[in-house]
Amino acid sequence: MRRYLLPAALAVVVTVAAVVVVLLALPGDRVGVTAPEVTVSTSPPPTEAPVPLADVVTTSSGRVRGVTDGSVRSWLGLPYAAPPTGRLRWRPPQPVDPWRRVRDASAFGASCVQPKSYDFGARTLTQRPESSEDCLFLNVARPDDDARGLPVVVWLHGGGFFAGNGGTAISEGSALVQRGIVLVSVNYRLGRLGFFAHPALRERVANFGLLDQIAALQWVRDNAEAFGGDAGNVTLAGGSAGAMSVNALMSAPVADGLYERAIAESAPSDERSLTLSEARDRGAAAFPRLSPAELRALPSERLLSSTFNTLSGDAPIIDAVLPASSSRAFADGTEARVPYLTGTTADEFSDDDYRSFGVDPEALRASLGGDGNATLEAAYGDTFAADVLDDLIFDLPAVERAVSHGRRAPTYRYVFRASGYSGHGAEGAYVFDTVSGGRDGRLSDAVADYWVAFARTGRPDVSGLPAWPEAAESAYLVLEPDGPTPHDTDVGLTRLGALRLALS
Repeated sequence: MRRYLLPAALAVVVTVAAVVVVLLALPGDRVGVTAPEVTVSTSPPPTEAPVPLADVVTTSSGRVRGVTDGSVRSWLGLPYAAPPTGRLRWRPPQPVDPWRRVRDASAFGASCVQPKSYDFGARTLTQRPESSEDCLFLNVARPDDDARGLPVVVWLHGGGFFAGNGGTAISEGSALVQRGIVLVSVNYRLGRLGFFAHPALRERVANFGLLDQIAALQWVRDNAEAFGGDAGNVTLAGGSAGAMSVNALMSAPVADGLYERAIAESAPSDERSLTLSEARDRGAAAFPRLSPAELRALPSERLLSSTFNTLSGDAPIIDAVLPASSSRAFADGTEARVPYLTGTTADEFSDDDYRSFGVDPEALRASLGGDGNATLEAAYGDTFAADVLDDLIFDLPAVERAVSHGRRAPTYRYVFRASGYSGHGAEGAYVFDTVSGGRDGRLSDAVADYWVAFARTGRPDVSGLPAWPEAAESAYLVLEPDGPTPHDTDVGLTRLGALRLALS
Protein backbone atom coordinates (compact mmCIF):
# COMPACT_ATOMS: atom_id res chain seq x y z
CA MET A 1 0.00 0.00 0.00
CA ARG A 2 1.47 3.32 -1.07
CA ARG A 3 1.19 6.11 1.50
CA TYR A 4 2.62 9.22 -0.15
CA LEU A 5 1.95 12.74 2.34
CA LEU A 6 -29.79 -9.15 -12.66
CA PRO A 7 -37.42 -14.60 -16.29
CA ALA A 8 -39.17 -15.90 -13.24
CA ALA A 9 -36.08 -17.42 -11.67
CA LEU A 10 -34.36 -14.06 -11.86
CA ALA A 11 -37.09 -12.50 -9.74
CA VAL A 12 -36.27 -14.94 -6.93
CA VAL A 13 -32.52 -14.57 -7.34
CA VAL A 14 -32.59 -10.81 -7.22
CA THR A 15 -34.79 -10.66 -4.15
CA VAL A 16 -32.05 -12.31 -2.15
CA ALA A 17 -29.22 -10.61 -3.99
CA ALA A 18 -30.52 -7.20 -2.99
CA VAL A 19 -30.10 -8.23 0.64
CA VAL A 20 -26.64 -9.63 0.12
CA VAL A 21 -25.55 -6.35 -1.40
CA VAL A 22 -25.93 -4.80 2.04
CA LEU A 23 -23.31 -7.07 3.41
CA LEU A 24 -20.85 -5.28 2.29
CA ALA A 25 -34.21 20.36 -9.27
CA LEU A 26 -32.78 19.01 -11.87
CA PRO A 27 -34.36 17.05 -14.65
CA GLY A 28 -34.71 19.21 -17.76
CA ASP A 29 -37.96 19.64 -19.55
CA ARG A 30 -39.38 16.39 -18.21
CA VAL A 31 -40.12 17.93 -14.81
CA GLY A 32 -40.06 21.58 -15.74
CA VAL A 33 -36.53 22.40 -14.62
CA THR A 34 -33.80 23.47 -17.02
CA ALA A 35 -30.73 21.26 -16.99
CA PRO A 36 -27.55 23.15 -16.06
CA GLU A 37 -24.97 24.34 -18.53
CA VAL A 38 -21.42 23.30 -17.76
CA THR A 39 -18.28 25.12 -18.87
CA VAL A 40 -15.43 22.65 -19.37
CA SER A 41 -12.00 23.98 -18.51
CA THR A 42 -9.39 23.45 -21.22
CA SER A 43 -6.64 25.66 -19.84
CA PRO A 44 -3.33 24.00 -18.90
CA PRO A 45 -2.22 23.88 -15.27
CA PRO A 46 -0.37 27.03 -14.16
CA THR A 47 3.38 27.04 -14.38
CA GLU A 48 3.90 29.83 -11.85
CA ALA A 49 4.11 29.16 -8.11
CA PRO A 50 0.67 28.08 -6.87
CA VAL A 51 -1.37 30.47 -4.79
CA PRO A 52 -1.76 28.94 -1.31
CA LEU A 53 -5.19 27.57 -0.53
CA ALA A 54 -6.80 29.46 2.31
CA ASP A 55 -7.56 27.73 5.59
CA VAL A 56 -11.15 28.84 5.11
CA VAL A 57 -12.72 27.99 1.74
CA THR A 58 -15.56 30.03 0.29
CA THR A 59 -18.29 27.92 -1.31
CA SER A 60 -21.43 29.02 -3.14
CA SER A 61 -23.35 28.79 0.16
CA GLY A 62 -20.82 30.23 2.58
CA ARG A 63 -17.38 29.84 4.11
CA VAL A 64 -16.19 26.50 5.58
CA ARG A 65 -13.20 25.51 7.70
CA GLY A 66 -11.91 21.95 7.37
CA VAL A 67 -9.29 19.80 9.09
CA THR A 68 -5.94 18.26 8.17
CA ASP A 69 -3.94 15.27 9.36
CA GLY A 70 -0.77 16.57 7.72
CA SER A 71 -1.28 14.47 4.59
CA VAL A 72 -4.89 15.06 3.59
CA ARG A 73 -7.05 18.14 4.04
CA SER A 74 -10.78 17.44 4.48
CA TRP A 75 -14.04 19.37 4.67
CA LEU A 76 -16.80 17.21 6.10
CA GLY A 77 -20.57 17.45 6.36
CA LEU A 78 -21.07 20.16 3.73
CA PRO A 79 -24.77 20.61 2.85
CA TYR A 80 -25.36 20.57 -0.90
CA ALA A 81 -29.18 20.85 -0.72
CA ALA A 82 -31.82 21.86 1.79
CA PRO A 83 -33.03 19.21 4.26
CA PRO A 84 -35.64 17.12 2.35
CA THR A 85 -38.03 17.10 5.30
CA GLY A 86 -41.66 18.08 5.89
CA ARG A 87 -43.14 19.52 2.72
CA LEU A 88 -39.85 18.77 0.89
CA ARG A 89 -40.14 15.02 1.49
CA TRP A 90 -40.43 13.32 -1.93
CA ARG A 91 -39.62 16.50 -3.79
CA PRO A 92 -36.55 17.39 -5.88
CA PRO A 93 -33.68 18.76 -3.76
CA GLN A 94 -33.85 22.49 -3.15
CA PRO A 95 -31.03 25.05 -2.70
CA VAL A 96 -29.25 25.41 0.63
CA ASP A 97 -29.94 28.49 2.72
CA PRO A 98 -26.62 30.42 2.75
CA TRP A 99 -24.83 30.99 6.05
CA ARG A 100 -22.89 34.08 7.15
CA ARG A 101 -20.39 32.82 9.68
CA VAL A 102 -17.61 30.34 8.95
CA ARG A 103 -19.11 26.84 9.14
CA ASP A 104 -17.17 24.16 10.99
CA ALA A 105 -16.51 21.27 8.59
CA SER A 106 -14.67 18.88 10.90
CA ALA A 107 -17.39 16.23 11.32
CA PHE A 108 -19.51 14.10 9.01
CA GLY A 109 -23.17 14.93 8.57
CA ALA A 110 -25.93 12.44 9.42
CA SER A 111 -26.41 9.34 7.29
CA CYS A 112 -29.69 9.14 5.40
CA VAL A 113 -32.52 7.19 7.05
CA GLN A 114 -31.71 3.46 7.14
CA PRO A 115 -32.30 0.45 9.40
CA LYS A 116 -30.13 -0.22 12.43
CA SER A 117 -29.88 -3.86 11.38
CA TYR A 118 -31.41 -5.47 8.35
CA ASP A 119 -33.43 -8.67 8.46
CA PHE A 120 -35.03 -9.44 5.13
CA GLY A 121 -38.76 -9.93 5.53
CA ALA A 122 -38.87 -8.76 9.16
CA ARG A 123 -42.21 -7.36 10.32
CA THR A 124 -40.56 -4.24 11.73
CA LEU A 125 -37.22 -2.50 11.47
CA THR A 126 -35.55 -0.01 13.82
CA GLN A 127 -34.04 3.15 12.39
CA ARG A 128 -30.32 3.60 12.88
CA PRO A 129 -30.08 6.29 15.61
CA GLU A 130 -27.50 8.45 13.81
CA SER A 131 -29.46 8.45 10.54
CA SER A 132 -31.81 11.29 9.64
CA GLU A 133 -33.93 12.76 6.87
CA ASP A 134 -31.70 15.83 7.15
CA CYS A 135 -28.84 14.06 5.40
CA LEU A 136 -27.95 15.75 2.12
CA PHE A 137 -24.29 16.28 2.93
CA LEU A 138 -21.10 15.67 1.00
CA ASN A 139 -17.44 15.53 1.99
CA VAL A 140 -14.32 16.81 0.22
CA ALA A 141 -10.74 15.58 0.66
CA ARG A 142 -7.57 16.62 -1.15
CA PRO A 143 -3.80 16.42 -0.60
CA ASP A 144 -2.53 18.81 2.07
CA ASP A 145 -0.68 21.00 -0.40
CA ASP A 146 -1.46 23.96 -2.66
CA ALA A 147 -1.77 22.14 -5.98
CA ARG A 148 -4.65 23.29 -8.19
CA GLY A 149 -6.42 21.91 -11.23
CA LEU A 150 -6.61 18.44 -9.68
CA PRO A 151 -8.93 15.82 -11.17
CA VAL A 152 -12.12 15.36 -9.15
CA VAL A 153 -13.59 11.94 -8.28
CA VAL A 154 -17.20 11.95 -7.03
CA TRP A 155 -17.87 8.71 -5.13
CA LEU A 156 -21.38 7.23 -4.73
CA HIS A 157 -21.58 4.64 -1.96
CA GLY A 158 -23.18 1.20 -2.16
CA GLY A 159 -25.60 -0.53 0.20
CA GLY A 160 -28.51 -1.75 -1.92
CA PHE A 161 -29.99 1.78 -2.10
CA PHE A 162 -31.24 1.36 1.49
CA ALA A 163 -28.03 1.58 3.58
CA GLY A 164 -24.58 3.19 3.63
CA ASN A 165 -23.12 6.68 3.68
CA GLY A 166 -20.41 8.74 2.04
CA GLY A 167 -18.19 9.03 5.09
CA THR A 168 -16.49 5.67 4.66
CA ALA A 169 -14.83 6.67 1.39
CA ILE A 170 -13.24 9.72 3.02
CA SER A 171 -12.17 7.76 6.09
CA GLU A 172 -10.45 5.13 3.94
CA GLY A 173 -9.37 7.29 1.02
CA SER A 174 -6.12 8.87 2.25
CA ALA A 175 -3.75 6.88 0.00
CA LEU A 176 -5.94 7.46 -3.04
CA VAL A 177 -6.27 11.19 -2.37
CA GLN A 178 -2.51 11.57 -1.92
CA ARG A 179 -2.06 10.45 -5.51
CA GLY A 180 -3.29 13.90 -6.48
CA ILE A 181 -7.07 13.99 -6.68
CA VAL A 182 -9.95 15.79 -5.03
CA LEU A 183 -12.30 13.13 -3.64
CA VAL A 184 -15.96 14.03 -3.05
CA SER A 185 -18.28 11.53 -1.34
CA VAL A 186 -22.04 11.95 -1.24
CA ASN A 187 -24.99 11.03 0.95
CA TYR A 188 -28.25 10.58 -0.98
CA ARG A 189 -31.77 9.61 0.05
CA LEU A 190 -32.26 5.87 0.51
CA GLY A 191 -35.06 3.30 0.52
CA ARG A 192 -38.61 4.60 0.31
CA LEU A 193 -37.45 8.14 1.02
CA GLY A 194 -35.17 8.06 -2.00
CA PHE A 195 -37.08 5.86 -4.44
CA PHE A 196 -40.85 6.01 -4.05
CA ALA A 197 -44.08 6.81 -5.83
CA HIS A 198 -47.72 6.86 -4.71
CA PRO A 199 -50.99 7.77 -6.45
CA ALA A 200 -51.48 10.65 -4.00
CA LEU A 201 -48.15 12.21 -4.97
CA ARG A 202 -48.36 14.07 -8.26
CA GLU A 203 -44.62 14.11 -8.90
CA ARG A 204 -43.52 12.66 -12.22
CA VAL A 205 -40.39 11.57 -10.41
CA ALA A 206 -39.68 8.59 -8.16
CA ASN A 207 -35.85 8.70 -8.23
CA PHE A 208 -35.31 11.32 -5.55
CA GLY A 209 -32.00 9.67 -4.65
CA LEU A 210 -30.77 10.14 -8.22
CA LEU A 211 -31.88 13.77 -8.11
CA ASP A 212 -29.79 14.19 -4.96
CA GLN A 213 -26.76 12.78 -6.78
CA ILE A 214 -27.31 15.22 -9.65
CA ALA A 215 -27.58 18.11 -7.17
CA ALA A 216 -24.26 17.01 -5.67
CA LEU A 217 -22.67 16.99 -9.13
CA GLN A 218 -23.97 20.51 -9.70
CA TRP A 219 -22.42 21.54 -6.37
CA VAL A 220 -19.10 20.08 -7.56
CA ARG A 221 -19.38 22.04 -10.81
CA ASP A 222 -19.88 25.26 -8.85
CA ASN A 223 -17.35 24.68 -6.07
CA ALA A 224 -14.56 22.33 -7.19
CA GLU A 225 -12.19 25.18 -8.05
CA ALA A 226 -12.38 26.56 -4.50
CA PHE A 227 -10.89 23.26 -3.25
CA GLY A 228 -8.20 23.12 -5.94
CA GLY A 229 -10.14 20.82 -8.23
CA ASP A 230 -10.86 21.07 -11.96
CA ALA A 231 -14.61 21.34 -12.51
CA GLY A 232 -14.01 20.33 -16.13
CA ASN A 233 -12.36 17.05 -15.14
CA VAL A 234 -14.86 15.12 -13.00
CA THR A 235 -15.04 11.33 -12.77
CA LEU A 236 -18.28 9.82 -11.48
CA ALA A 237 -17.54 6.58 -9.59
CA GLY A 238 -19.28 4.08 -7.35
CA GLY A 239 -19.55 0.46 -6.23
CA SER A 240 -22.56 -1.88 -6.07
CA ALA A 241 -25.64 0.35 -5.72
CA GLY A 242 -23.29 3.27 -6.30
CA ALA A 243 -22.26 1.63 -9.58
CA MET A 244 -25.92 1.18 -10.48
CA SER A 245 -26.24 4.92 -9.82
CA VAL A 246 -23.33 5.65 -12.15
CA ASN A 247 -24.93 3.61 -14.91
CA ALA A 248 -28.30 5.27 -14.28
CA LEU A 249 -26.82 8.78 -14.41
CA MET A 250 -25.08 7.89 -17.66
CA SER A 251 -28.56 6.98 -18.93
CA ALA A 252 -30.27 10.13 -17.59
CA PRO A 253 -30.05 13.02 -20.08
CA VAL A 254 -30.49 15.56 -17.29
CA ALA A 255 -27.06 14.59 -15.88
CA ASP A 256 -25.24 15.23 -19.16
CA GLY A 257 -22.29 17.61 -18.89
CA LEU A 258 -21.80 17.20 -15.15
CA TYR A 259 -18.95 14.66 -15.44
CA GLU A 260 -16.32 13.69 -18.01
CA ARG A 261 -15.83 9.97 -17.25
CA ALA A 262 -17.43 7.16 -15.27
CA ILE A 263 -16.38 4.14 -13.18
CA ALA A 264 -18.88 1.40 -12.21
CA GLU A 265 -17.59 -1.33 -9.87
CA SER A 266 -19.63 -4.55 -9.52
CA ALA A 267 -22.92 -3.08 -10.72
CA PRO A 268 -25.87 -5.49 -10.39
CA SER A 269 -28.38 -5.80 -13.20
CA ASP A 270 -31.26 -3.32 -13.42
CA GLU A 271 -33.22 -5.13 -16.13
CA ARG A 272 -36.25 -5.40 -13.87
CA SER A 273 -36.56 -1.67 -13.07
CA LEU A 274 -40.13 -0.65 -12.21
CA THR A 275 -42.01 1.89 -14.25
CA LEU A 276 -43.43 4.91 -12.46
CA SER A 277 -46.90 3.36 -12.68
CA GLU A 278 -45.71 0.10 -11.14
CA ALA A 279 -43.89 2.01 -8.39
CA ARG A 280 -47.11 3.90 -7.61
CA ASP A 281 -48.95 0.61 -7.30
CA ARG A 282 -46.37 -0.64 -4.80
CA GLY A 283 -46.61 2.60 -2.88
CA ALA A 284 -50.39 2.35 -2.74
CA ALA A 285 -50.18 -1.24 -1.51
CA ALA A 286 -47.81 -0.24 1.29
CA PHE A 287 -49.71 2.91 2.31
CA PRO A 288 -53.33 2.67 1.13
CA ARG A 289 -55.71 5.64 1.14
CA LEU A 290 -53.24 8.21 2.51
CA SER A 291 -53.21 11.82 1.35
CA PRO A 292 -49.99 13.68 0.46
CA ALA A 293 -50.07 15.45 3.83
CA GLU A 294 -50.54 12.16 5.68
CA LEU A 295 -47.71 10.52 3.74
CA ARG A 296 -45.35 13.40 4.51
CA ALA A 297 -46.34 13.27 8.18
CA LEU A 298 -45.41 9.58 8.60
CA PRO A 299 -42.50 9.03 11.01
CA SER A 300 -39.41 8.14 8.99
CA GLU A 301 -39.11 4.80 10.80
CA ARG A 302 -42.49 3.81 9.35
CA LEU A 303 -40.97 4.12 5.89
CA LEU A 304 -38.28 1.50 6.47
CA SER A 305 -38.93 -1.63 4.44
CA SER A 306 -37.48 -5.10 4.94
CA THR A 307 -38.54 -6.04 1.42
CA PHE A 308 -37.17 -3.02 -0.44
CA ASN A 309 -35.62 -4.87 -3.32
CA THR A 310 -33.13 -3.16 -5.58
CA LEU A 311 -32.81 -5.91 -8.14
CA SER A 312 -36.51 -6.53 -8.50
CA GLY A 313 -36.84 -2.91 -9.56
CA ASP A 314 -37.46 -0.78 -6.46
CA ALA A 315 -34.45 1.36 -7.41
CA PRO A 316 -33.74 2.99 -9.75
CA ILE A 317 -37.20 3.51 -11.29
CA ILE A 318 -38.17 4.45 -14.85
CA ASP A 319 -39.53 7.98 -14.58
CA ALA A 320 -39.03 11.53 -15.89
CA VAL A 321 -35.42 11.52 -14.65
CA LEU A 322 -34.50 8.07 -15.96
CA PRO A 323 -36.41 7.46 -19.22
CA ALA A 324 -35.05 3.92 -19.60
CA SER A 325 -33.11 1.45 -17.48
CA SER A 326 -29.37 1.61 -17.97
CA SER A 327 -29.54 -1.90 -19.46
CA ARG A 328 -31.86 -0.58 -22.15
CA ALA A 329 -30.03 2.72 -22.62
CA PHE A 330 -26.66 1.02 -23.13
CA ALA A 331 -28.20 -1.50 -25.52
CA ASP A 332 -29.87 1.29 -27.50
CA GLY A 333 -26.81 3.54 -27.49
CA THR A 334 -28.48 6.44 -25.71
CA GLU A 335 -26.16 6.59 -22.69
CA ALA A 336 -23.61 9.39 -22.27
CA ARG A 337 -20.61 8.84 -24.52
CA VAL A 338 -17.90 9.33 -21.91
CA PRO A 339 -14.85 7.16 -21.16
CA TYR A 340 -16.06 4.26 -19.03
CA LEU A 341 -14.31 1.78 -16.70
CA THR A 342 -16.33 -1.14 -15.36
CA GLY A 343 -15.94 -4.69 -14.08
CA THR A 344 -16.78 -7.37 -11.56
CA THR A 345 -15.09 -9.56 -8.98
CA ALA A 346 -14.28 -13.24 -9.50
CA ASP A 347 -16.73 -14.47 -6.84
CA GLU A 348 -19.51 -11.92 -6.43
CA PHE A 349 -21.96 -14.07 -4.40
CA SER A 350 -21.63 -17.48 -2.74
CA ASP A 351 -24.22 -20.19 -2.22
CA ASP A 352 -24.01 -19.54 1.51
CA ASP A 353 -25.13 -15.97 0.91
CA TYR A 354 -28.31 -17.32 -0.67
CA ARG A 355 -28.88 -20.07 1.89
CA SER A 356 -28.57 -17.58 4.75
CA PHE A 357 -31.77 -15.99 3.45
CA GLY A 358 -33.70 -19.22 2.99
CA VAL A 359 -33.14 -19.66 -0.73
CA ASP A 360 -31.94 -22.88 -2.35
CA PRO A 361 -29.35 -21.88 -4.97
CA GLU A 362 -29.51 -25.33 -6.57
CA ALA A 363 -33.23 -24.92 -7.18
CA LEU A 364 -32.64 -21.50 -8.67
CA ARG A 365 -30.00 -22.79 -11.01
CA ALA A 366 -32.26 -25.66 -12.05
CA SER A 367 -35.02 -23.23 -13.01
CA LEU A 368 -32.90 -21.09 -15.32
CA GLY A 369 -33.77 -21.58 -18.97
CA GLY A 370 -36.92 -23.55 -18.25
CA ASP A 371 -37.07 -26.58 -20.54
CA GLY A 372 -33.71 -25.55 -21.93
CA ASN A 373 -31.89 -25.80 -18.61
CA ALA A 374 -29.94 -28.88 -19.70
CA THR A 375 -28.67 -27.01 -22.75
CA LEU A 376 -27.64 -24.08 -20.59
CA GLU A 377 -25.87 -26.35 -18.11
CA ALA A 378 -24.02 -28.07 -20.96
CA ALA A 379 -22.74 -24.69 -22.17
CA TYR A 380 -21.16 -24.14 -18.75
CA GLY A 381 -19.91 -27.65 -18.13
CA ASP A 382 -18.22 -28.08 -14.76
CA THR A 383 -18.49 -24.35 -13.94
CA PHE A 384 -22.31 -24.16 -14.02
CA ALA A 385 -22.84 -24.27 -10.25
CA ALA A 386 -20.01 -21.83 -9.54
CA ASP A 387 -20.66 -19.27 -12.26
CA VAL A 388 -24.21 -19.06 -13.56
CA LEU A 389 -25.78 -16.94 -10.79
CA ASP A 390 -22.87 -14.49 -10.78
CA ASP A 391 -23.17 -14.31 -14.55
CA LEU A 392 -26.90 -13.69 -14.30
CA ILE A 393 -26.65 -10.77 -11.90
CA PHE A 394 -23.23 -9.22 -12.58
CA ASP A 395 -21.01 -10.59 -15.33
CA LEU A 396 -23.41 -10.71 -18.29
CA PRO A 397 -24.65 -7.13 -17.69
CA ALA A 398 -21.06 -5.87 -17.31
CA VAL A 399 -19.86 -7.50 -20.52
CA GLU A 400 -22.89 -6.33 -22.49
CA ARG A 401 -22.50 -2.74 -21.29
CA ALA A 402 -18.74 -2.70 -21.90
CA VAL A 403 -18.93 -4.13 -25.42
CA SER A 404 -21.85 -1.89 -26.38
CA HIS A 405 -20.38 1.29 -24.89
CA GLY A 406 -16.97 0.45 -26.32
CA ARG A 407 -18.35 1.08 -29.81
CA ARG A 408 -19.05 4.69 -28.86
CA ALA A 409 -16.41 5.74 -26.31
CA PRO A 410 -13.17 4.45 -24.75
CA THR A 411 -14.17 1.59 -22.44
CA TYR A 412 -12.14 -0.61 -20.10
CA ARG A 413 -13.37 -3.76 -18.33
CA TYR A 414 -11.77 -5.68 -15.47
CA VAL A 415 -12.19 -8.89 -13.52
CA PHE A 416 -10.83 -8.60 -9.97
CA ARG A 417 -9.30 -11.57 -8.15
CA ALA A 418 -7.38 -11.23 -4.85
CA SER A 419 -5.46 -13.98 -3.08
CA GLY A 420 -8.13 -14.03 -0.37
CA TYR A 421 -11.69 -12.70 -0.45
CA SER A 422 -12.79 -11.87 -3.98
CA GLY A 423 -16.51 -11.49 -3.38
CA HIS A 424 -18.87 -8.59 -3.97
CA GLY A 425 -17.18 -5.25 -3.33
CA ALA A 426 -13.74 -6.78 -2.72
CA GLU A 427 -12.07 -4.43 -5.22
CA GLY A 428 -13.09 -1.39 -3.14
CA ALA A 429 -10.32 -1.82 -0.57
CA TYR A 430 -7.79 -1.98 -3.41
CA VAL A 431 -9.20 1.02 -5.25
CA PHE A 432 -8.69 3.06 -2.07
CA ASP A 433 -5.30 1.37 -1.56
CA THR A 434 -5.96 0.17 1.98
CA VAL A 435 -4.29 -3.25 1.48
CA SER A 436 -0.61 -3.48 2.40
CA GLY A 437 2.10 -6.08 2.22
CA GLY A 438 3.03 -8.82 -0.23
CA ARG A 439 1.38 -9.53 -3.55
CA ASP A 440 -1.96 -8.08 -2.53
CA GLY A 441 -0.28 -4.88 -1.42
CA ARG A 442 1.32 -4.58 -4.85
CA LEU A 443 -2.08 -5.28 -6.44
CA SER A 444 -3.59 -2.55 -4.26
CA ASP A 445 -0.98 -0.08 -5.53
CA ALA A 446 -1.66 -1.08 -9.13
CA VAL A 447 -5.44 -0.80 -8.89
CA ALA A 448 -5.29 2.64 -7.26
CA ASP A 449 -2.75 3.82 -9.86
CA TYR A 450 -4.96 2.63 -12.74
CA TRP A 451 -8.03 4.33 -11.27
CA VAL A 452 -6.27 7.67 -10.73
CA ALA A 453 -4.74 7.57 -14.23
CA PHE A 454 -8.21 7.05 -15.67
CA ALA A 455 -9.54 9.96 -13.59
CA ARG A 456 -6.77 12.22 -14.89
CA THR A 457 -6.99 11.45 -18.60
CA GLY A 458 -9.79 8.99 -19.37
CA ARG A 459 -7.19 6.29 -20.05
CA PRO A 460 -5.83 3.88 -17.38
CA ASP A 461 -2.24 4.20 -18.63
CA VAL A 462 0.36 3.68 -15.89
CA SER A 463 4.10 3.54 -16.48
CA GLY A 464 5.48 0.16 -15.46
CA LEU A 465 2.09 -1.60 -15.55
CA PRO A 466 0.61 -3.64 -18.43
CA ALA A 467 -1.39 -1.72 -21.02
CA TRP A 468 -5.13 -2.09 -20.37
CA PRO A 469 -6.84 -3.02 -23.65
CA GLU A 470 -10.03 -1.27 -24.66
CA ALA A 471 -13.14 -3.43 -24.41
CA ALA A 472 -13.59 -3.84 -28.15
CA GLU A 473 -15.44 -7.13 -28.62
CA SER A 474 -14.48 -8.72 -25.27
CA ALA A 475 -11.00 -7.53 -24.24
CA TYR A 476 -10.45 -7.00 -20.52
CA LEU A 477 -7.84 -6.90 -17.75
CA VAL A 478 -7.58 -9.40 -14.91
CA LEU A 479 -6.47 -7.62 -11.73
CA GLU A 480 -4.76 -10.33 -9.68
CA PRO A 481 -1.90 -10.69 -7.17
CA ASP A 482 0.56 -12.08 -9.74
CA GLY A 483 0.12 -8.84 -11.66
CA PRO A 484 -2.47 -7.33 -13.99
CA THR A 485 -2.98 -9.56 -17.04
CA PRO A 486 -4.53 -8.28 -20.29
CA HIS A 487 -6.76 -10.57 -22.37
CA ASP A 488 -7.85 -9.84 -25.92
CA THR A 489 -10.78 -12.26 -25.80
CA ASP A 490 -13.10 -13.39 -23.01
CA VAL A 491 -13.28 -17.18 -23.04
CA GLY A 492 -16.57 -16.92 -21.14
CA LEU A 493 -18.46 -15.44 -24.06
CA THR A 494 -19.87 -18.81 -25.11
CA ARG A 495 -21.50 -19.47 -21.77
CA LEU A 496 -22.68 -15.87 -21.47
CA GLY A 497 -24.27 -16.12 -24.88
CA ALA A 498 -26.06 -19.29 -23.84
CA LEU A 499 -27.31 -17.58 -20.68
CA ARG A 500 -28.63 -14.57 -22.61
CA LEU A 501 -30.43 -16.93 -25.01
CA ALA A 502 -31.92 -18.83 -22.07
CA LEU A 503 -33.24 -15.58 -20.56
CA SER A 504 -34.76 -14.25 -23.77
